[in-house]
Amino acid sequence: MPHGHPKKPWIERAITSPTVRAGYASLVAHLFICIVLALFFLDGNRPDPVRPLVLQFGPEAAGDALLADVGVDAGDPAAETAAATPPAADAPASEEVPVVAVAEPDAALLDVPGSGAEPFDPAGPPALAVSVRIGGGPAPAAAGSNVAIRTATTGTAAFAARRGKGRTAGARARGGSAASEAAVEAGLAWLARHQAVDGSWQFNLSGCLCDGACRDPGTLTGSTASTAIAILPFLGAGSTHVDGPYQQTVSRGIYYLVSRMQPTPRGGDFCEGTMYGHGVTTLALAEALGMTRDEMLRPYLRDAIRFTETAQDLHGGGWRYLPGQAGDITVTAWQIAALKSAALAGMEVPSPTIEAARRFLDRVQTQGGAAYGYRTPAAKPCTSAIGLLCRMYTGWGSTQEPLQRGITNLAKPGPHPTNIYQNFYLSQALLQLDHPVWPRWNAKNRDQIVAQQARFGHEAGSWFFADHDTAPGGRLAHTALAVLTLEVYYRLLPIYREEAVDSEF
Repeated sequence: MPHGHPKKPWIERAITSPTVRAGYASLVAHLFICIVLALFFLDGNRPDPVRPLVLQFGPEAAGDALLADVGVDAGDPAAETAAATPPAADAPASEEVPVVAVAEPDAALLDVPGSGAEPFDPAGPPALAVSVRIGGGPAPAAAGSNVAIRTATTGTAAFAARRGKGRTAGARARGGSAASEAAVEAGLAWLARHQAVDGSWQFNLSGCLCDGACRDPGTLTGSTASTAIAILPFLGAGSTHVDGPYQQTVSRGIYYLVSRMQPTPRGGDFCEGTMYGHGVTTLALAEALGMTRDEMLRPYLRDAIRFTETAQDLHGGGWRYLPGQAGDITVTAWQIAALKSAALAGMEVPSPTIEAARRFLDRVQTQGGAAYGYRTPAAKPCTSAIGLLCRMYTGWGSTQEPLQRGITNLAKPGPHPTNIYQNFYLSQALLQLDHPVWPRWNAKNRDQIVAQQARFGHEAGSWFFADHDTAPGGRLAHTALAVLTLEVYYRLLPIYREEAVDSEF
């Protein structure tokens, strides 16, 4: 055997070889470069995160904070009611979603003469605002707020009057008062306190913290109808599911509604037993979309419109409790209002559906179109107010003689002392027409609603009227209708704006 060092094993020779070491280094370097490039590529092409409605929670200002900012007169009983009403106890804000700072609406609070003590006189002089006090200002933006969300909340022009200076101008020009604005805030605070833990509202006031403390609960069972009609007043006062003093309350309610949709081959069903629920829910979703341009709502609203279309009575053109039933004017009115609001929010509404709705109105009209019945021709005040407003939505211009004649006849006796449903519709029709009797009629209606608001105990801020027609909805429905009526100056269920009424779908 030759002398010298023994031959090294091949594995050791391979490891110590300069060539192999260079190859290892090259491999590691290339792997590192590939990983870095992949991370850059994935990060640059990551889609925007989807923001579910349920996560659009943020700190919610108390309802009565708005009144403190705008300076309601001390001593005003309605203002004291609102100030004494605690804010809603909502869930804490999510730490995973940036909170959007919201400017407080600087609503005008007006002192208007004519408290309702004098008898209603259609020919009397209008009630004029004599003093205007505007206080408060925009809140600074929160650090880290998402600009895209803020941009998305601007909404369409048809809904602009609900916020800020639009609300101020509407209340000042159209007949609001300090007492009516305070009553609105107290009503919103009561509604927020009676939201159930799952985000819904119930006509029988179950599931919330009320625990029987409020009298006159309703007997209806559909949760979509009760939730949607409770959301509408918050939307009317400028709060949506992405901003506003009651942002968290509305967010929970909207999320509950969309979770209740039943997909069907005929569209998205929100009925829960009655087309009332579907119509009011569709209206609430349409307003929320119109105010925020939140694209998450668009598919739900599109499916809801499709169900409204397929649920219409093909022969008579109306809607009733069940899809396809021969229509009645109250259920039909909610569907027409929802479709009009959806059109203002930018959704496509099928024209044959609207044409069929006109045909239904023809079937239940009398006096040449100046009066309307429930399912057959009649001249009842409440159904006539509903029918005339529906005529305005579906194309009748303000100069139509039956429209003018019908509204004038309904306004002559003054607002009904207890029929909130009739006054809810007639106030909108009078304001849309800019009827000469509006200032005096409104002052009487406004002040009698404010005077009937509950001021003590757990019921403070709510209403219950001796109205047989709407009694099944109970205190929840009456409170929502009363607040919506007092918001008519700037809300107008957005579809009731002058430019919306004068144009067809």
